[in-house]
Amino acid sequence: MTAPISATTSPSDTGSSRPTAGTATAGGNMGKNEFMKLLITQMTHQDPLNPQDSAQMASQLAQFSALEQMTNINTTLQGQAAANTALAGAVNNSSAVALLGRTVTATSNQIVGGAAGTTSVAAIVPNGGGHLSVRIMDANGTTRQTKDLGTVGGGQTSTDIGDLTRDLPVGTYTVAFDLASDTGAVTHPAALVTAKIDGIRFGANGAVVTSGSLTFPIGTIVSVQ
Repeated sequence: MTAPISATTSPSDTGSSRPTAGTATAGGNMGKNEFMKLLITQMTHQDPLNPQDSAQMASQLAQFSALEQMTNINTTLQGQAAANTALAGAVNNSSAVALLGRTVTATSNQIVGGAAGTTSVAAIVPNGGGHLSVRIMDANGTTRQTKDLGTVGGGQTSTDIGDLTRDLPVGTYTVAFDLASDTGAVTHPAALVTAKIDGIRFGANGAVVTSGSLTFPIGTIVSVQ
């Protein structure tokens, strides 16, 4: 009877420099080289009387190839996303510079009080309209001024608030619209503020334009006069 054949280990096999089946790159990531070392080690130490099925080995190779292709695609997409972000940032910066000295209308609820304060705001009223009023609040949320605007229809409704802001101490305030429907339900339409741009700030999220103490991200601007 023939004795079973067993794998032998030479003195050099126990050295720390020989790659083993568990060898991987730092951080636990397996790359192409590590996979090939693992595959060669597996083939070298397989039982000659019971070798690994060739179909299974081919399946492993196909799986690794597909994984490598997906990794390469992901790397490419990440590079494209970074390039698109850089391009968008450059466009925003250029747009911000072009707005200096221009009067813009932006989606915002921030206004300025005082003799040189905000004089005009608008509400984006949903279809159906309703009874509209406007409130001006200070930094503590206390209502400082109110104005009844009467019944309005759907769409953009502008109103002069110069008579409300001129008697307020100089500073930044919040404007809010209250829209009451026929059923008594009250909603709060978005506000639009008009201001003249006098500065630009660049930050981690891109460029923003300023008008005194007011700040408008580029994406909130809906029109330029």
